[in-house]
Amino acid sequence: MGLERKVETARVRASDTAPILWMLGHAGAGQSSLVAHLVHGWRAALRPAIEPATSTAEQFAHPEELPLIRFLLTTGLRPGETYDPSEDMAFMEAAPGLILVTVAAAELDHGGLRAALRTIRDAHPEWRVLVAQTRLHELYPEGAGHPTPYPFTPAVAVNPVPPALAAALGAQRAAFDGLADGFVPLDLTEGEGLREPHDYGLPQLLAAMQALAPELVPGLAPGPDPEEGIRQQVILPWAMAAAAADAPPLPLLGGVPAMAFQAAMVRAIARRYGLGSDAAIWAALIAGLGAGFLLRHAMSWMVRQVLKLAPFWGSAAVSAWTFAVTCGLGEAAIRICRDEAEDRRPTPAALRAAFRNGQRRGDALHDAGRGGAPY
Repeated sequence: MGLERKVETARVRASDTAPILWMLGHAGAGQSSLVAHLVHGWRAALRPAIEPATSTAEQFAHPEELPLIRFLLTTGLRPGETYDPSEDMAFMEAAPGLILVTVAAAELDHGGLRAALRTIRDAHPEWRVLVAQTRLHELYPEGAGHPTPYPFTPAVAVNPVPPALAAALGAQRAAFDGLADGFVPLDLTEGEGLREPHDYGLPQLLAAMQALAPELVPGLAPGPDPEEGIRQQVILPWAMAAAAADAPPLPLLGGVPAMAFQAAMVRAIARRYGLGSDAAIWAALIAGLGAGFLLRHAMSWMVRQVLKLAPFWGSAAVSAWTFAVTCGLGEAAIRICRDEAEDRRPTPAALRAAFRNGQRRGDALHDAGRGGAPY
């Protein structure tokens, strides 16, 4: 199997096994806007990646380079209509992560959603459900902005929340009692000058999602720091793929695919910075790290390939080393790409320091058993 095919096989395998975030809600409740915020993308950009999943839902995997999460989007539901969740539920059974229900704060008719959740809960009481109460501004007094600081707690705060909004949110929580594990009010109203921030409640939603389904967090938008996004959504998944490829107790056999995955990681990092040539990044890595530095790591790689033959611990040790080295290469690639994008060149000392920092992070993550968690 060619190296490019191995990379594509790894991507498909990751997509097939990534945990699923099932988005369930009526049309107009803000599902599309919420998805866009969760992945730092926008609907038009996401549309090419979306494909049919069932007769009532669509799906897409994210990030595209090596998926960490799958979205199942149940679309087109209308208040008053019945919805049979059995087909979407069967899809979710492959890798259940979280059901995220979107309900507009002013929505009164959610009997169909509650019936669907009751069916789902009866079949899978272990599945976690979070309700996002959206479009809060529809119940604000005219001209009012968002209540600040964010006042919502598990028991809806009445002051300074507008009374109509507090009553509506409380009624919804009572209606979904026993069907959900948490509620988060939020409002994503881009372009409306009176209502800032435009991602009101999103940090609280991400915190609730992390508490209920931590396995989803690496695939979600990491926040304002783009380098954290690269660490979570590019370096970690490719490091995991490289480590898995290098684990079989066969000297050299797993090392070549692992190097292909490392090359794919560097290519993905270069793309994140708008740089077209990953070959130039590799050349800068080799020149910056230095021949002596690379020779020592090449010798370590050869020794560890032989160590694979040691029963019980050999393959595990090699896999851990490959994971950490891949994290180091990724951190060095970030440093090169960042400086290249700013028309600068990192010093060899800075590049080696970035590599060692990434390797130490990789060691710590692997030792803590957090290979799927963010840095």
